[in-house]
Amino acid sequence: MHVPGDSGVLERLERQRVVPVLRTRDAEDAVATARACVRGGMRVIELTYSIPKVEEALRALADDDVLVGMGTVTEPGQVRASVELGARFIVSYGFDPEVVASAIELGVAVIPGALTPSEVAACRRAGATAVKLFPARMIEPGYLRDLGAVMPGLKLVVTGGIPSTPEGIRPWLDAGALAVGVGGALGSVAADGAGEVERRCRALLPLERQP
Repeated sequence: MHVPGDSGVLERLERQRVVPVLRTRDAEDAVATARACVRGGMRVIELTYSIPKVEEALRALADDDVLVGMGTVTEPGQVRASVELGARFIVSYGFDPEVVASAIELGVAVIPGALTPSEVAACRRAGATAVKLFPARMIEPGYLRDLGAVMPGLKLVVTGGIPSTPEGIRPWLDAGALAVGVGGALGSVAADGAGEVERRCRALLPLERQP
């Protein structure tokens, strides 16, 4: 089944399976951290509107060999601005029909947030490429299996409090998650150093789906 605005993003997410979600102190740190993630083997990365002047980071990364998405998007204007600067997918922590519609209109993948079955169903009806289950610390991996049993073909990206270790991530993938987003646990260049961010990313590469 064709998913509106997928642009190959689903395939990239499903292959990498772990997505660094950057919430750094500023745009400069975001660029440095994103590039450390890339050196660590991560080619799909999510920036967030919680980063001051995040547009500068998105602009700087647009020419890099990396698929960049924009998260914490709360209004259609942010969707358009992000796409114009090179974002390939849009992520929200909640469900806003106007944000979803704007992303679909612009031809980019959109992953709105939800937690309850009703919210997940509403995201699907609106045409979401996938649904972000957030916050993961409120649920258990078995919850994904329950949702999948009643919503065949459901594509879920799980984020919120998941450790940045294979042991912490694997249960969610085994339960059916398309991918898992990892934020603060991966750290940043400013706080932890480029080498440590790279190391943490490399430790997660065994989780990638093999061809």
